Amino acid sequence: MTATHTRRWLARTNHYEWITDYLAARGATGAVRALMATIAASLTICLLVLLLSVDTPRPGIPKAMMWTAFAGGVAGAVLWTLRWPSRRQSLAFALVTNASVALACLSYPNPHGALFGCIAFATTAAYIGFFHSTALVAYNFVVAATVAVIAALRVAQTGHVALAVVDLFLITQINIVMPVAIHLLIRSLGVDLERAGRDPLTGLLNRRSFQRYTAKMLDEVAIDPDAHLVVVMVDLDNFKRINDTRGHQAGDDALVAVGRALGQAVADTVAVVARNGGEEFVVAAAYETNDPEPLARRVCEGIARLPMSITASVGTASVPIRNLRRTPAHLRSSVDRLVGAADEAMYAAKRAGGNRHHHAALN
Repeated sequence: MTATHTRRWLARTNHYEWITDYLAARGATGAVRALMATIAASLTICLLVLLLSVDTPRPGIPKAMMWTAFAGGVAGAVLWTLRWPSRRQSLAFALVTNASVALACLSYPNPHGALFGCIAFATTAAYIGFFHSTALVAYNFVVAATVAVIAALRVAQTGHVALAVVDLFLITQINIVMPVAIHLLIRSLGVDLERAGRDPLTGLLNRRSFQRYTAKMLDEVAIDPDAHLVVVMVDLDNFKRINDTRGHQAGDDALVAVGRALGQAVADTVAVVARNGGEEFVVAAAYETNDPEPLARRVCEGIARLPMSITASVGTASVPIRNLRRTPAHLRSSVDRLVGAADEAMYAAKRAGGNRHHHAALN
C-alpha cells in the first residue's frame, strides 16, 4: 500500500449517521443503547471493585488516575442510559473510554493485572470499528499497543519474559484484527447501501437516503445558526404527456435534465437534492432567510427553461435551524413535518394551474 493510499484509507469519514439510521429503521437502537450502557456500567463496576480492593493503586497520582477512569466510565454509562448520542457525543464517548482504559491500566500496581486489563481496549476498538473512522481505529490501536508494551515490560522485569511476550502478542492481535475486520465489513456494507441510496436514472439521492443526508448536512457543515432549513417539493406538470407523446426515453431524459436544473438552482446554498419517486423531487437547503421565495422561483424558472418544454409545481416550508434539536429522532420528525407541509403547498400550486410556487407557513 502506497503512502497516498494509506492517507486516503485513514481519511475515510465516519459512517455513524447511516449506521444509526440503519439500526433505527430496524427498531434496534433501544437494544443497542441497552447493550452499550450495560458494557460501560460493567467496566465501571470493575474499576470500582479494584479501587475498593487490597490491590487498589497507591495513594496520590495512581489513585487519582483510577478515579478519573471511573468517572469516565460513569459518564459513558449515563450517556447511553439517557439517549442515543449524536456523532460528536459518540466520538467523545470513544475517546473518553479509550483514555479511561489507559489510565486504569497504567495506574494499576500489579503488572500482570495491568497487562491483562489491556484486553478492555478491544471493547473500544470494536465500537470504533463499527461506528467511526479508520483513523480513530488506528488511534485506539496505538494507545492500546503503547499501554500494553509498558505493562509487558513491567511483567518482564518480574522474570516472566515469555509470558510478557505472548500476552503482548495476543493483546495487540485482538486490538487490531477485530476492529479492522468489523470496519472493513461495515465499509463494504456502506458501499452497497450508498448505491442502494441513489436513484439509478438521475444519480440523485432517493427518498430513503434523503433523511440521512439532510441530518448529515446539518451535523457536519458549518451553517449560520440564524439560517433556516427549507424543504422544497417539486412535481412536474403534465409529465405523463411527455411519455405518451414522445416516448419513455424522452421522459427519462426530462427527469435527468430536471435533476441537473435543481442542482444548479441550489448551487450557491448548502443543500441536499433527491428524487422522491416518479416525477417528484425534494430539496433540503440551509437558507439564509425565512423567505424561500427566491429559491422557489429559481427552481421554477430553471425547469421552465429546459428545452423539453416542461414546468413544475413547487411547494416550500421552512423552520429556523436553531429550533432543531440535533437528535436523530427529532431531526427525522422535523424533516417529515417540513416535507408534509411542503407537499401540501406543492399541491396548492398545482391546483392553481402549475408552473408556480407556494409557501406553507408553519407555527
